[in-house]
Amino acid sequence: MVKQPRSPVKPYWLIIALGILLVGNSLPTRAQPPLLTINTEEYPPFNYLNAQGIVDGIATQKLRNALRHAGIEAHFRVLPWARAYTEARLRDHHCVYSTTRTDARAQQFHWAGPLVINEWSAFGLAERQLALTQLDDLHAWRVGSFREDAVGDYVESQGVSVLRAPTERENMARLAAGLLDVIVTGRATGEYLAEEQNLAIEHLFTFYYAPLYLACHPSVGSDVMERLQQQLDTPFATPLEPMP
Repeated sequence: MVKQPRSPVKPYWLIIALGILLVGNSLPTRAQPPLLTINTEEYPPFNYLNAQGIVDGIATQKLRNALRHAGIEAHFRVLPWARAYTEARLRDHHCVYSTTRTDARAQQFHWAGPLVINEWSAFGLAERQLALTQLDDLHAWRVGSFREDAVGDYVESQGVSVLRAPTERENMARLAAGLLDVIVTGRATGEYLAEEQNLAIEHLFTFYYAPLYLACHPSVGSDVMERLQQQLDTPFATPLEPMP
């Protein structure tokens, strides 16, 4: 009698293990939220680059702490305001601050805040002693703001012609050089930049108190914005962390 060759033993354990691996790889994984790119401008004391080249300021510190408590990773950078604003409006996972929430802007972004309150004011050189007390008094004067700035937009909407500079610091330099009679800006920012440039300015009047926000591209999920808003609404048990 001729013996038939024995069939090889099938490695069933290997087949089972391979099946488990394939099934595991086919299961959906929980996607991690992408890193946010948070754009801002030189707008002290709310947001600016400090001596160490790190984005700092009152609004920045509040936002950094809220992001940390919410477990949201973000990269900060300083750009000219028009570019910072445009990139947040057009690029996925980009945000911008410190931003005024206007009717025209409201539907373009997802919002969190407020971070700080901005006092919209008019300034002139102290030596000129301009007797101006309201926006209606500005029609006959050279008034300066900067590009894409909500303060200048508002003043312009009231029928006042506004000359636009690329940055707030250049706007202040134009005032010092006599190229402008009045600038309209946040009071804290105007006073900060005037002191920085050793320029004697006079606060003429305040015409609005505006909350400033973080505005994010609609690609930033509502869950991320809700987590961040919850932290902004919660007083921190620990003080704000100072920047190095």
